[in-house]
Amino acid sequence: MEIDGLSLLSAGLAFAAGVLSFLSPCVLPLVPAYLGHLAGASLNPDAPTVSRTTTLSHAVAFVLGFTTVFVLLWTVIRLIDLYLFPGFIASLRQIGGVILIVMGLHVAGVFRIPLLYREKRFLVLRPHAPSLPMSFVVGVLFAAGWTPCIGPILSGIIGLATFTDTMLQGAILLASYSLGLGVPFLATALALGSAAVVLKRFSRYFGVVEVVSGMFLIAVGVLMLTGLFLRLPQYFNWGILL
Repeated sequence: MEIDGLSLLSAGLAFAAGVLSFLSPCVLPLVPAYLGHLAGASLNPDAPTVSRTTTLSHAVAFVLGFTTVFVLLWTVIRLIDLYLFPGFIASLRQIGGVILIVMGLHVAGVFRIPLLYREKRFLVLRPHAPSLPMSFVVGVLFAAGWTPCIGPILSGIIGLATFTDTMLQGAILLASYSLGLGVPFLATALALGSAAVVLKRFSRYFGVVEVVSGMFLIAVGVLMLTGLFLRLPQYFNWGILL
């Protein structure tokens, strides 16, 4: 069954954007701490062994937490456009396109905006017995607290979602973004101790990630301003999502 306006290309872009968010300098270094906090695990090879199943289950709950927030965010935007301020999304495309280009230049290092380095981090004390509902809550708080950090790329995906025809299509794009951000979390949970070494080695490529992320945001900003995103599927017809 075809969903007009939602191609595999769109979902693939959203997934790749999620991976870029995971690899960003303000998320990747904190992954071991998050996993340790969630399930009482440690990515230190010398630490006591914790069940991979336990760590993975808490990582899944964490991912579901921030996925819920991102999809609800899009739902609220769509409802505002449908029932409160018709034409809100059309205006959002124009204003958002300019903002994304500016943020893209910031992320790529052309210039820096100090405000975008601020973030709210919530400390959630883990009970003696790890709780899946608490891991879900931590995922929700992650989405809220790290928005200034992952916000630029997340805004880009919301911008792409404004070109979809229905609320469901936009929700699928946000879910695809969340999947791109979440799958590396799950892979890290499965790898446990060995993942810490890999994550540390990758830190040398943070500059490349920032440049690629910046270029992505600038491209999305241009697509939003010009409306070219609506014509991309005819040039990149890689199949339909559903």
